[in-house]
Amino acid sequence: MNATKAPDVRHLVDLDRYPIDDLESPKRREIIENAKASLRENGLASFPGFLTEKGLATCVAEVESLKSKAYARNLQRFIYPQETLDPSLPADHPFRKAQPLVQRMLSADVFDGESELRKIYEWGGLPPFLAEILGQSVYQIADPFLSLAVIMMNNGQTHDWHFDGNDWVVTLLLQRPEKGGEFEFVPHTRDKDNPGLDRVEAVLRGTSDEVISVSQEAGTLVLFYGDQSVHRVAPSYGERDRMVAAFSYDNAPGFVFNEKVHMNASGRTTPLYVSPRLSATVATN
Repeated sequence: MNATKAPDVRHLVDLDRYPIDDLESPKRREIIENAKASLRENGLASFPGFLTEKGLATCVAEVESLKSKAYARNLQRFIYPQETLDPSLPADHPFRKAQPLVQRMLSADVFDGESELRKIYEWGGLPPFLAEILGQSVYQIADPFLSLAVIMMNNGQTHDWHFDGNDWVVTLLLQRPEKGGEFEFVPHTRDKDNPGLDRVEAVLRGTSDEVISVSQEAGTLVLFYGDQSVHRVAPSYGERDRMVAAFSYDNAPGFVFNEKVHMNASGRTTPLYVSPRLSATVATN
């Protein structure tokens, strides 16, 4: 892939269905307005069939060929920092119980310059499209590990209830598992004035009637307000992986995570590959 030329993704992305690189397209404007409305209502906008049939098959085959390089993650995380909770809460309260994150991750540096998934991320069409939906600046990040990643789960692996650390996330479902793996969330669970404690407690106790369960089709792109809505990926069962690509962006160009984040995501701090398209002047966090 030419380091100075934007990748060609016409064989991967269905640009007839989603003409997002055509800034004058009325269809593009309609897609954007529908996405805005969906985000307002549920905090989630979905774009089924974003990948062509050939593009989907190509991306899945690429991930399958790299699976041996995946980093296994097995963590326990609390929904709310324990020091922020009422100290009178008993030890058996749901907020005192850590939520499991069990998955395997392919970080960006295993995808070389010929990678089809990398082409989709480094293509110039998505950032301005997302920016119009979100009403804010959107840039590809320069992080060699987490600009893009593929997360795989099978045989009961899960990412249980949590909030994301960033305001919004972009994912691309590549493959569904044999069973399970549904995306479940409660729209707009919390905001800056209300941490949503009662609503989250109901979710953890299994008594909430607000949980939305989404079983997306492979090839679907999703934009989600993960910081606002408590959510999880239900356990994925069977040998076939639930396979999802995650694309990371920032409000300014050149963002790179720190080494602690790199180690947590990939188990290393020296990348296998650094994209010349993304390795511009950077600012670390």
